[in-house]
Amino acid sequence: MPFAPNAAEPSLGTLPDGDKSGAEAVAHFALQLGRILLQNGGDTAQVQQAVSRFAAALGYEAHLLVSYEALLLTLVGPGGFRTKIGNRIPAMNVGMGALAEAYRILDGVEAREIALPQAQAALDRLEHAPPAYNRWLVASAIGLTAASLSRLFGGDWAAFFICWVAVTLGTRVRQDLGRRGFSPVIVAFGTACVSGLLGGIGARLLGSTTAALCLVAPGMVIVPGVPLINGVQDMIRNHASTGLARIGFALFVIAAIGLGLEVAALVSGVALPLTMVTQTVPLAEDAVFAALAALGFVFLFSVPWHLAWACALCGLGSHTVRAICMHFGLDIVTGTLVGAFVAAGLATIFAQRLRAPAATFAFPGVVAMIPGVYGFRTVAGALQIASAGALPPPGLVDATAGLAVTVVLIAAAITIGIAAPLALAAPRAGLAPPRKL
Repeated sequence: MPFAPNAAEPSLGTLPDGDKSGAEAVAHFALQLGRILLQNGGDTAQVQQAVSRFAAALGYEAHLLVSYEALLLTLVGPGGFRTKIGNRIPAMNVGMGALAEAYRILDGVEAREIALPQAQAALDRLEHAPPAYNRWLVASAIGLTAASLSRLFGGDWAAFFICWVAVTLGTRVRQDLGRRGFSPVIVAFGTACVSGLLGGIGARLLGSTTAALCLVAPGMVIVPGVPLINGVQDMIRNHASTGLARIGFALFVIAAIGLGLEVAALVSGVALPLTMVTQTVPLAEDAVFAALAALGFVFLFSVPWHLAWACALCGLGSHTVRAICMHFGLDIVTGTLVGAFVAAGLATIFAQRLRAPAATFAFPGVVAMIPGVYGFRTVAGALQIASAGALPPPGLVDATAGLAVTVVLIAAAITIGIAAPLALAAPRAGLAPPRKL
């Protein structure tokens, strides 16, 4: 049944481009809002809830189907319904500043402070806005994150300096490959090769006593933690198709990073070990470097600068609490669960006080706990099994399987630890920001 506009439709102001159907305009901009959220790190429930709020504010009922590549919207109004498919989603990124701005526009539409033409202009500006931070600043900040992660794993100061330089240059390569339209999997592989090779060569030249961390830490900052966590959350909330797509994408990227690091290890002569002994650092040092690691992702995720302190505090709190838990004998999975719970609890408080999406704070708060190091070692073990032929050593198989299980359990602990406080604070809104008071 085609949608026939009538006098009962809500007034939307002057419609853009000569549209005669209010439903067409609402569907177009609702899909644009959903696309912006999905591209910038929103999970499926978050996108569906925001699109429903947008349509309801303009007098329509929205039913949104979210897939990994496009959105399909059915809009129900006084005269019937209209179904519209959105543009293809080119890539999944993380842009917390864009998320916060999209919700600001949504709040304005709901409060009737922003009419549809103004919402259109604001969404267009947001979708085509340049990066929030200079590329060299972002690259240097991510380099600092990798360097901080090396210290959290007990690396020496030579490894700290090597990781900072290697990842800064590797991130610039990553940015250039992304701008040229290469597949994210290819980008991850190339970045891991460059960063790992620079890290390995630097470790040999400067004589770092923790040379393996000069390979591992550069790989950890490339791990697609947000798609992985969002994918698990989608699975928990019964959005199976999108969840599987996110998880599959994340696993392919992790495998590509592992292969890139293996190439770097072969060329540089620094081995990527299957077993790796990490040293504990003093609690005060752990807190400082955990905050610095989170701060790097503030720039990568385009978090507004005035919210950076909250992200750093979430990172400091979550990783420090995990370190304390493990100091008192808890295993890494349970410690990660408690740390993620702390990060999400702080994120919920900051979201209510600062009126920004909770994800703005929660994701940077847990990035230092993403099990990237275990994922890379799993890939290394899988490659060793493949090279061993039909009868690999039983110990090798057992160790690789144990690493794979650890990756799954830590990822699940992070997801549950994030989801529980946010669900308690806003059970119907998922990670959506609080409504205007």
